[in-house]
Amino acid sequence: MSLDDSIEKIPGIGSTTKKKLISAGIIYIKDVLMFSPARLAELTGISEETAEKVIKNAIKYLERKEKSFGFIEASKIEDKISVGRFLHTGSKKFDKILGGGYASKTITELCGEYRSGKTQCCLTATVTAFLPPDHGGLCDESPSKMTVVFIDTEQTFTKKRILEIAKRFELKEDILDSILVGRPLSAYHQMQMINDLVKLVKRRNVKLVAVDSLTRLPRADFEGRGELYARQRLILAMVEKLKRLAQLYDIVVIITNQVMSRPDMFFGGHAVPIGGHVLAHNVDTRVMLIVKKDPIRVARIIDSAWLPPAECEIRITNQGIMD
Repeated sequence: MSLDDSIEKIPGIGSTTKKKLISAGIIYIKDVLMFSPARLAELTGISEETAEKVIKNAIKYLERKEKSFGFIEASKIEDKISVGRFLHTGSKKFDKILGGGYASKTITELCGEYRSGKTQCCLTATVTAFLPPDHGGLCDESPSKMTVVFIDTEQTFTKKRILEIAKRFELKEDILDSILVGRPLSAYHQMQMINDLVKLVKRRNVKLVAVDSLTRLPRADFEGRGELYARQRLILAMVEKLKRLAQLYDIVVIITNQVMSRPDMFFGGHAVPIGGHVLAHNVDTRVMLIVKKDPIRVARIIDSAWLPPAECEIRITNQGIMD
């Protein structure tokens, strides 16, 4: 699918509807596929019936244009590993167990207890994204022509840490101008920021989205057992939107997750990621970070759609994640 397939190419849709879509930041056909009819109607002010027609006609157009968009023979399918790009984690050992690094078109979840290194992994990735591809980065041109988005629900993002890590990789201070930091105030504000990413990804050439952490605000805003369903629905909506962005735009998505104690678990540890099956079934690779002895952490793949279980030791330093 061409990145430049504009909604102007969708047949059977009036010019007024197309203008409303563009005004809402929905410019490309793949943007349409990010939304349900109800959500598309809400964003654009068109009727839900018209929104359903827009989505249906967009799919028909893509099926005619791209034979690989509908059902295709298994022999013609490219595996995720063959089409994804990889982002250097800061540690060669960590890269190795991840098959090359954080993979684009996927969601990598980093979970662990306090001080396990989740934020440090995100900060290091934020910097390494600006390296050229032959050095493990995602920067095809100059850093000023790409963007990293960091959604900071933990309030832990600091310019000082970014510059310390940047110095290690011989990157200049001006990368700060290419990092967009969002600090949502509530779970619904966080959802809105994730929804707004579709407007940024193409316009600002976003290569990496890091959410640190995905679950903190939903966990805080929906405390009671009676609110569990609403919390899980919101987490599902967030992770599904991020997954579609990753797949449609070939970007790297990293999320962090908190853990909870399970005293009933006698084997395999007592801390498990929160978010339940909703999160577990929608991330592609889940990594547990375990505190060993400062500054050493163990990075353990506990679940992955395409990687075998594995682990390695990493080190947390002032200059980010290292071997």
